[in-house]
Amino acid sequence: MAKKKPIIDLKSKNIVYQEKEQTIKLLSFKKSNMTIDIAIFESGKFIKNSNIVFAHLPKNIKSLIKPL
Repeated sequence: MAKKKPIIDLKSKNIVYQEKEQTIKLLSFKKSNMTIDIAIFESGKFIKNSNIVFAHLPKNIKSLIKPL
């Protein structure tokens, strides 16, 4: 049997931070490969969805997620 790949939905937590001139909103966290799906906004307008590795998040945001 295939193992379930745990994904934590972060949309309801509404975790947002600023990076340069962009607003980054966290959407979901994939524990299997330690990546975060994000939505990028600039000047209040949606730009694109992307994903980044957990290690690239600011330290204060990492503490909110607690990947354990």
